Amino acid sequence: MFISVKNFGFVIKKLHFLIMDSKIIHAACMGVAVTVIAAGIAIIERERNIIYIPREPRINTIAQQELYIDNILNRDDRHCVEQICMKPVVLYDLCDVLTSLDLLRSTQNVSIREQVIVFLQVIGRNQRFHFISGIYYRSIETTHCYFRIVLKAVLKLYKHLIKDLGDTVSAEIMNNPRFYSYFKV
Repeated sequence: MFISVKNFGFVIKKLHFLIMDSKIIHAACMGVAVTVIAAGIAIIERERNIIYIPREPRINTIAQQELYIDNILNRDDRHCVEQICMKPVVLYDLCDVLTSLDLLRSTQNVSIREQVIVFLQVIGRNQRFHFISGIYYRSIETTHCYFRIVLKAVLKLYKHLIKDLGDTVSAEIMNNPRFYSYFKV
């Protein structure tokens, strides 16, 4: 294949444009590569400079729960009676009775003392589960569950507190006409 001189100039111009086009494409690819690398370095540097915030709770809930319970029990008797309708000594005795009769157990997350105090606040002060669960940083379901557990334990105490005397009735009641309609012979 022979190229004429006239066509040779055209071929050279065409080759010149092809070479220029490949240089431009090569330069454009290099520019894109440099931009991507620079953007990657900028992102890495930005991530390094961000202050790391650990994923931990802002409030130490266990410490707050204990502080609240200690605040109820260790202030004075009047404050304790206002909060749970009994003195701390009586509360400790109730917890000991429930524990010794194996009616209540301390769990991994909730102590017996906290279970009984929550129960007494709901019963004695007519507090709602939503309010109590907020104070103790517990879910409403957890608060309700432990309330029912303590309620069942307290109801089982009747066997130990109320004694059945059988058929014997004291003479004082038997001879009093006021009780006659209740105790017939």
